Amino acid sequence: MIYKQRLVSIVGALALILLWYYYSSEKLSYTTDNDPGSVKIAEVTRKADFKTVMPSMPDQESKEKLGRASWTYFHTLLARFPDEPTQEERLKLATFLQLYAELYPCGECSKHFVKMLQRSPPQTSSRVAAAMWGCHMHNLVNEHLKKPLYDCSNILDDYDCGCGDGDGKIVEELKLNRVSLEKEDKQRG
Repeated sequence: MIYKQRLVSIVGALALILLWYYYSSEKLSYTTDNDPGSVKIAEVTRKADFKTVMPSMPDQESKEKLGRASWTYFHTLLARFPDEPTQEERLKLATFLQLYAELYPCGECSKHFVKMLQRSPPQTSSRVAAAMWGCHMHNLVNEHLKKPLYDCSNILDDYDCGCGDGDGKIVEELKLNRVSLEKEDKQRG
């Protein structure tokens, strides 16, 4: 039984990675030409004038501490991205990630991140696409630093904010783009 579960998990992980690889291809466009209101997300990260702002960070301990905190924030942000984002939300995420890379407090890390974004623009079509893209980017850094690679099939579970249901979708009541009105008792005092 355990063998079958492990086999299903491995096959599922491989399928997700293959899907991510196929849909992150440069040949696929983010928008169609007959969609006049669409925003071309890839253009955000392909501008030639992106520059690193911060100086280098020589203290290795501080750099590692910053890296751990930054990766946690990065993956949690991507795991919280909407399942079906609007074009505006997609553009905001792509722009934020570019600025995050440019303003990252470690100058040499920032320089590498900006180059990575130019080679592999953010995938913003859905929460799963964004999270898988983020995991791939993290694994590129891990590979560069000769660290073990992360199993991307676990990314949404490992950075679960407590807002997902069993299918990986954000529970309706916890979606941030909805307003919830509850009747409140009278305030006395």
